[in-house]
Amino acid sequence: MTGSAKGAVPRRLTAKEHSAGAASHWTTPRPVLRVFLKRREAGCAILAFGLALTGTACQGKHSSVTARTEGDTGSGSRPVSPGASLVRMNDPRASAQLLSGFYAVENNAWRWTAGKFSVSLYTPPAAAQRGATLMLAFSVSDAAVQKLGALTLTASIDGTALQSARYDKAGAYTFTADVPPSMLTADSVKVDFALDKSFRADGDVRELGIIAASVGLADK
Repeated sequence: MTGSAKGAVPRRLTAKEHSAGAASHWTTPRPVLRVFLKRREAGCAILAFGLALTGTACQGKHSSVTARTEGDTGSGSRPVSPGASLVRMNDPRASAQLLSGFYAVENNAWRWTAGKFSVSLYTPPAAAQRGATLMLAFSVSDAAVQKLGALTLTASIDGTALQSARYDKAGAYTFTADVPPSMLTADSVKVDFALDKSFRADGDVRELGIIAASVGLADK
């Protein structure tokens, strides 16, 4: 059968070629080998070009991203910390912002407070222009109501009272208070909370107030 070869046509080495030290029992005619090598070179060039484009695209895509670790201040003075304006009581990082009056985490969810407690909160980005809303998610226990009756909770910043609220039933609540822009010009603020009463549970030497779940400043 005659015709031009379309692929690598194998043939056996002659005894002379084999004895000369050829590495394989099969070889390929030289014209076919040259075509194969040219196609291989073209393929490698295309692959290299594609990789170069991919590398350029990745470089452009990621060049504007700056990785920051917790505590890195970047270009400003405020630490970059996820949720810095909102502190959840079960967050391991929360203890750095809970200044006083908070006890250890219980049930991996909440903390008892004392009669007075304070927290440091980072101000939201536009708070100096628009103000913010202070929010405290908490619960009043049955024991507190039985021992104390109604409780009044007051929040203040730098000695200026923001809001007071009265609670006379056990249950979950969210205390809210408007914070004017003039109080939020600094990177962070110290927020003080005070209850008009506190108690001690049977067998517990701690001064107890309410059960806090989270506290934070929210953009308006």
